[in-house]
Amino acid sequence: MERALPALDKIVIVTLFVFVAFSTFSISVTQIACGLGGLAWILRTHLTGAWKDQRWPLGIPFLLYVLACLIAVANAYDVSYSYKPLKKLLEILIFFWVLNCVRNNRLRDSLSLVLIASATLAGLFGFYEAWRDGVADESRVDGSLSTYMTFAGLLMMTGTLALGRVIFRRPVQPWLWASAGVITFCLLLTLTRQAWFGFLTGLIFLIFVWRKKFLLLLPVLLIATFLASPDAVKTRLTDMVSGKDVPFAMRTNLWQVGWEIFKDYPLTGCGFRCVDLINDQYPDPYRDKVGHSHGSIKHLRGMHNNFIQLAVDTGILGLTAWLGIWICFFRLLCHRAKAPKRDPHECWAVYGSAAVGIAFLAGGIFETNFYDSEVVMILYFIMALPFTSSYNKAPVQ
Repeated sequence: MERALPALDKIVIVTLFVFVAFSTFSISVTQIACGLGGLAWILRTHLTGAWKDQRWPLGIPFLLYVLACLIAVANAYDVSYSYKPLKKLLEILIFFWVLNCVRNNRLRDSLSLVLIASATLAGLFGFYEAWRDGVADESRVDGSLSTYMTFAGLLMMTGTLALGRVIFRRPVQPWLWASAGVITFCLLLTLTRQAWFGFLTGLIFLIFVWRKKFLLLLPVLLIATFLASPDAVKTRLTDMVSGKDVPFAMRTNLWQVGWEIFKDYPLTGCGFRCVDLINDQYPDPYRDKVGHSHGSIKHLRGMHNNFIQLAVDTGILGLTAWLGIWICFFRLLCHRAKAPKRDPHECWAVYGSAAVGIAFLAGGIFETNFYDSEVVMILYFIMALPFTSSYNKAPVQ
């Protein structure tokens, strides 16, 4: 049994709450909180000699991914240019920090509620932005974050988690319905279709697990949402079927060039950020067709697709290792959902986390959200929720 260290315990708890409270407002405060909290966790574990009591689910898949990234950088087109993004690998520790420090249901539930409340306040601020500046491509709602894509990614995940808690957790706090509504509507105002797609995919999963027959009502809900949406939202949606979807044309161009780069560096990739250095070596269909750089590989640099981006940067080794993390993650969640002694009302953490993972992967088809630190930090927090609490004291492999 671990020896109590009240000071370090308090630091861990406070930093966890600061981490989730500021996640939708300030990346600097969020990073400082998880850094201090992580150091306090490691120090407490060292002082109490409790390393054997720490749990490391997904430890092997994460380790293989880290190894693949190191190999990719060692074989990069320019090692001195590609090694700096390796610091993002430290974000993985957030997953293990959360699952080893959140030791009871009450703390887990409180942290998730603070995260949802934070996203709700950010959504209300988004409403103010929309009222002040209008809703248009030139003035997308971005909350207090750097870009609207980051803001939309956070709303997508927290909104999906809120719906998972509303649907499966009993008793339900009534304010969560209002929070889910605020987050969802603000997500619409960001005009970010990949986040819409991710949210919709996560919602379909939740409804399928909960009440399959309610999926029949989903088209009606979508039509009603479309009719009630601002004109800018309707335009973004109609562009998808008009044949004049410029952002999608840009993405398909990036994917074509990305595929050509991957074929030249198939095993270990060309290293992180290598596209900045080698884009001139590949014909750019978009630039050749349109006659300007906007929308070209040189202008946009990233692949706007998690899978292609990882294939370019880390090759088949890195992409396979990354997919292995998700395969093992969903496999563990499946086992936990089927556990005979689990309280069915506590399954919200399992289903909510699974829905967020699905939403993240779906949105990542059209955006490289895995390279977005604000998004990934909260993703790891939500991924850890099913492995926390008093229901998960048994060792997890």
